[in-house]
Amino acid sequence: MKQLRGLLLLLLPMLATAASFDCGKAATATEQAICRQPALSALDEQVAAAYRQHNQQGLLQDNQRAWLNGPRAECKAEAACLQSRYQQRLVQLQRAQLIRQHIDNATPAYQFDISLLNWGEQDWAAAGPAIINIIDKRSQRSVQQLRLDNVYMAHGDDGKPLVNSARLYDLQGVINVADFDFDGHADLAIQNGNDGPYGGPTYSVYLYDNASKQFVLNDELSTLTGETLGMFQVDAKHKRLSTFAKSGCCYHETTYYQFDARHRLQAVERLIEDAQDPAGKQVRVTRETLVNGRWKTSSRRYALDAYYHQ
Repeated sequence: MKQLRGLLLLLLPMLATAASFDCGKAATATEQAICRQPALSALDEQVAAAYRQHNQQGLLQDNQRAWLNGPRAECKAEAACLQSRYQQRLVQLQRAQLIRQHIDNATPAYQFDISLLNWGEQDWAAAGPAIINIIDKRSQRSVQQLRLDNVYMAHGDDGKPLVNSARLYDLQGVINVADFDFDGHADLAIQNGNDGPYGGPTYSVYLYDNASKQFVLNDELSTLTGETLGMFQVDAKHKRLSTFAKSGCCYHETTYYQFDARHRLQAVERLIEDAQDPAGKQVRVTRETLVNGRWKTSSRRYALDAYYHQ
């Protein structure tokens, strides 16, 4: 019996280092639970190995940190939960494939080299963490590198990634280039998912900063794509952006924006088409216009068929 106890004592340090981290420094209930159970410790090692395999150029670093602090941490010390989360993560990592895509038809000034770890969930699009290198076409030098936790890259019939495509209710361009803030410099919108209303596309929008010669993430415009139906439309002639929103089949709202003197986005006009008439015969059209800092409203009713066929 003494010999058996001695053998177990010798094995304890080995068990304490079986996980991908130092069990001697396990600080949380989750880490301690993993260190106590060989099956969880082995899963932790497998996930860590799969992570290291795919984490080229730090591609998965933020995503892995989010998983550790999110789905894994939610289990606390519950073994069954941890085993399920680890198995799901392992399958996801084992199925993932690294895609390298060269895009040179989005704008005359730049080409984009995309390294994307595709989770493989859809046949018509690749989606996952990505690094995007922006390369000046003239000098062939990298001018900036963008890291996104998720990029959604849909393909056209020719198998190539869609670019500069933002048609409503259709597959979107992974990169859309235009002068969004009308300062004379091209800006970028990169599709980061389909988490908007009605499963609509969402974007990370970057405005070009002439002082730093870099594309800077704009939270205001990025948020706008998550609150309305898809990518905003750009009216270069009138220097306006417009968004479209709806509620069900019969309520539509178009909002127009301009940049004010301090370069902040401001709603200046709104068109509301409300066809929720119980009889199904009329549509109420309301126009709201910002005049000298105050909203002015006018409203009129039209026959439903005549209005939508005019």
